[in-house]
Amino acid sequence: MVKIIKNWGVRLKVDELRKVFLNFFETRNHRVIPPASLVPHGDPTLLFTTAGMVQFKPYFMGLESPPASRLTSIQRCFRTTDVEEVGDENHLTLFEMLGNFSVGDYFKSESIDWAWEFLTEVLGIDKNRLWATVYVDDDEAYDLWKKKGIPEEKILRYTAEQGNYWGPPGDSGPCGPCSELHYDFGTPVIEDSNYDPDKDHPALDTGRFLEIWNLVFMAYYQHEDGTREDLPAANIDTGAGLERLAAVLQGVRSAYETDELRSILKSAEKVTGVHYSPDSGDQSANGLRVITEHARAFAYLVADGVLPSNEGRGYVLRRLIRRAVYFGYQMGITKPFFGDVVGSAISVSSANHPELEKQREFLLRVATAEESRFQQTLSVGLELLNDVMKTHSAQKEIPGREMFILYDTHGLPPELTREVAQINNFSIDEKGFANEMDAQRERSKGEENFAENESDRQARYASLGLKSKFTGYEKIIDQSNVLILMHDEMIVQELNTGDRAEIILESTSFYPEGGGQIGDHGEIITTTGKFSVEDTQKFGDAIVHFGQMLEGNIATGNDVETRVNSEFRLGAMRNHTATHLLHSALRKELGTHVKQAGSYVGPDRLRFDYTHPEAPTHENLQSIQALVNEKVRDDIVGSTFVLPYDEAIERGAVAFFEDKYQDQVRVVEYCVTPHSHSTEAGCFSSEFCGGTHIHSTGQIGRMQIVSESSIGAGLRRIEAVTGPEAEALITNRMNTLDLLVQKFKVPIEDLPQRINSLEDQLNTERKRVEETLTTIAKIHADELVKSTTQSDSTSIIVEFLDSGSVETSRLIVDRIRSQLDNVFVCIATEVDSKPFLMTASSKTAIENGLKADVLVRFAANICGGSGGGRAEFAQAGGKELSQIQEALDSLRKECYRILSDKATSSFESS
Repeated sequence: MVKIIKNWGVRLKVDELRKVFLNFFETRNHRVIPPASLVPHGDPTLLFTTAGMVQFKPYFMGLESPPASRLTSIQRCFRTTDVEEVGDENHLTLFEMLGNFSVGDYFKSESIDWAWEFLTEVLGIDKNRLWATVYVDDDEAYDLWKKKGIPEEKILRYTAEQGNYWGPPGDSGPCGPCSELHYDFGTPVIEDSNYDPDKDHPALDTGRFLEIWNLVFMAYYQHEDGTREDLPAANIDTGAGLERLAAVLQGVRSAYETDELRSILKSAEKVTGVHYSPDSGDQSANGLRVITEHARAFAYLVADGVLPSNEGRGYVLRRLIRRAVYFGYQMGITKPFFGDVVGSAISVSSANHPELEKQREFLLRVATAEESRFQQTLSVGLELLNDVMKTHSAQKEIPGREMFILYDTHGLPPELTREVAQINNFSIDEKGFANEMDAQRERSKGEENFAENESDRQARYASLGLKSKFTGYEKIIDQSNVLILMHDEMIVQELNTGDRAEIILESTSFYPEGGGQIGDHGEIITTTGKFSVEDTQKFGDAIVHFGQMLEGNIATGNDVETRVNSEFRLGAMRNHTATHLLHSALRKELGTHVKQAGSYVGPDRLRFDYTHPEAPTHENLQSIQALVNEKVRDDIVGSTFVLPYDEAIERGAVAFFEDKYQDQVRVVEYCVTPHSHSTEAGCFSSEFCGGTHIHSTGQIGRMQIVSESSIGAGLRRIEAVTGPEAEALITNRMNTLDLLVQKFKVPIEDLPQRINSLEDQLNTERKRVEETLTTIAKIHADELVKSTTQSDSTSIIVEFLDSGSVETSRLIVDRIRSQLDNVFVCIATEVDSKPFLMTASSKTAIENGLKADVLVRFAANICGGSGGGRAEFAQAGGKELSQIQEALDSLRKECYRILSDKATSSFESS
């Protein structure tokens, strides 16, 4: 039994706590780093940013140089681990992590000193309410906490399983022992004779303790096989949950009762008409917390470029929306409501995250569209669930596989399936469902197994500690010196003719791939040899030239001349500038919610991926293309600046929030008024960019859109060409038009009308053919019904249809089913020189054992094919047309056998 006592520390609001924390560490020489996107940049091991250290991972691993050795941030984090736990008083998918970090600077003593000082002196938290945990063999951390005055009985040694070893954040990465601080909400009532101290400590979920700060002593790197090695330097990574710490300071037990989340929760109360009673423990309180939390998480995820889809990040987002809508459904809400709560989340959070307010209209549009779609899904899902229960009415159990399909394919939450099953006296095959879910998790590999680990090459070059200076902004031919030669993954002293190799120079005019622009091609030349550069990449601070020795030899230490292929570079520069103009035009035409989601910038073409929930119209694309070409004709002179990040943002430059930037950033601008200080003052395009660009937009010549397409839910792609390639495309299209004019013998302006006329004629002929096929199908079906054979009152029709088609087969099957109440039918025909089978079973036939999906697979297997469907209807394709008759004969016999066995079984049981 625990007696609850409220905290009497400094009562700070959430936003005040943010400012106090950053100020504390800034005054201790920590560089304040802006939060990274929830979508990790350059880290394929993570689906989402799950901790404050994620953006600093390259620094801890020694792959990149940090802007300072002491860093601090407040990082938005998203974790999917406990999505289904959200609804209780503690769990969140989205939270903010207060953190201070050391990259080879201070270690355990300072991190413990500052954590203790911040909590007890700055925030005024009662020292007597703090417990510390340390890793089992970490005597140093134990002694440091003891010196702070924490009694020995409140300093506990925990194992990794108990939570005192952190990382890695994925299959591999930095890790180390950790020490946690826990806040004690209550004291044991001594009079309670049943009190057992061994059953009441921070590692147990008793509700008494709340972890508020985790100090990770990050000294190791763990590989995928579980082995560990020392990091280049011992580092500190700390994380304090903002919402948890705010709960302590505000004297409440739950993050949902802190000022920011409580404001959003009030909106959930309003739309549901349900009063929030946190102590009630009923489903309505859980539902309100789910709606609140998921609405806030939705806003942050979409603002960072995630859109609903059926895979990856988009699937996680869709799952949140469906879960929130389902809990609203449980509370009797049948009209759209989620957007209202999202709107409240935007209002509450935009002071700290202004991008939310900028994208308000877009966020609400996505929320409303997805909610409406799922409300329709709910209706359809319930109908499908009813069908499943009819099929399995004899067993009175819903199979786990069926429940999984309802959830995974149709979005019907398992909770709703269970509720409906209970009302109808059905049980659930929970084990089967759990097995299907486990298999699904294995396929998706989970949140922290998103992709393969960092490349060995990157780690190899980072370990060499090499730095290359890029000189290619000013020139494409330059002088340099050879630092490293790599051949067959080994450092060598010399390269000879024919060797495929990698070269690192002291400086280079070759642009390494980045920002979508592919690496430069060209040659590296010495007095004794020539190396063909086929690609240029950057690993850490080293620029690596990939290619082959064309002649002679090159040795370490040689003086060299770097010669970038001028046509290659000019084409890439032209297309890179065009992507900037295209990005700006898209945002002006479609809305500022449009974000770059990827790009390819080569010498001959460009590809631009962007976020937008629907296909742009033909008129949209025409306007976008016209706007870009208008700016090309304006021949706007470009400017580049290197300036502080904050100043660049104030200037109006577009930053990609999934990217990670240093304090000093490079901005590329194309402004009608040179050196204007904001986009409103005449800048058509202003972006953070490290790529190479043309002097003025007129050098593009022309941009021509080749195609626009969808590449996923909420993601679009434009492919385009510029300069000579654009001219060639236009010439080819004009030649095609000339051929069409000659073919149709009409003026070019009459071509659309002529094509429309031909389409109308073709549609008329198609309709006549369909009517004829329908008539033939009816006649054929009626003949089959008349000549059908029966077995115990079940009609069995198995026939091959000459000169048939898939559509004709369907018409015949449907016609037969409409005339016979108890029938199994299989119509086979030839499609593309291969057998095609379509089967259907009535309800009575299914009850007698004739299941369409089982029987179509039986027949298809004989002719080398496969197929499937439902017990009521199925289809299959085969490979061997010569075996179709054997398959049909065997199928007919199998039907009679099943009915015979059924009759025998019924007779014996009677």
